[in-house]
Amino acid sequence: MLKIYHSQGARSLRVLWLCEEMGVPYETAEASFFKPSDEFKSANPLKTVPAMQDGDVSMIESVAMMIYIMAKYGPTDLEVKPHEEGYADYLQYMLFGEAGMAAYGNPLVATRYMAPDDQKKNWTVDYLKGAIAKRLAFTAERLGGKSYVAANRFTAADISVAYVISVAKFAGIDDVVPPAIQTYYENLAQRPAFQRAAAVK
Repeated sequence: MLKIYHSQGARSLRVLWLCEEMGVPYETAEASFFKPSDEFKSANPLKTVPAMQDGDVSMIESVAMMIYIMAKYGPTDLEVKPHEEGYADYLQYMLFGEAGMAAYGNPLVATRYMAPDDQKKNWTVDYLKGAIAKRLAFTAERLGGKSYVAANRFTAADISVAYVISVAKFAGIDDVVPPAIQTYYENLAQRPAFQRAAAVK
């Protein structure tokens, strides 16, 4: 069974959500940012969330975990195949959700919650927030009123992108989320699999 080191609000939500959609059994273990257990540090010496173990396999990157799970425990309609229309968009948004958006949030969240008070607002924070805003606006434009980012159906790429909106308030970027993106996220958040994953503590 998959073992997923999880903390509410962390990127592990992507992995749990995917498993819930696919019906893949998993168990969770606590992954604390500030007081990591020895077990968690052993699973991921970087102490970043998530970490995942599947037998002898260990992984620490959420999008890579999603690709692994779909390949090993599929087939699943959450994956778009090369012969399908929308494959390029699927690949782009699978990676864009992390590399293009969520990665900018790491220093933003660290500064907001861990920096000395006189350093919580600076040029870099403004730059990061602006970069995320630009990318959210890009995604809203590309959606063009559609419900999903690729292949005219719900896919793992939507899970990758939607994670960013799910933590917008925590990251202090909720004021730059375009209305179209908020609507996109709210529709996805109605999915029972998302609600089950989001409730896991």
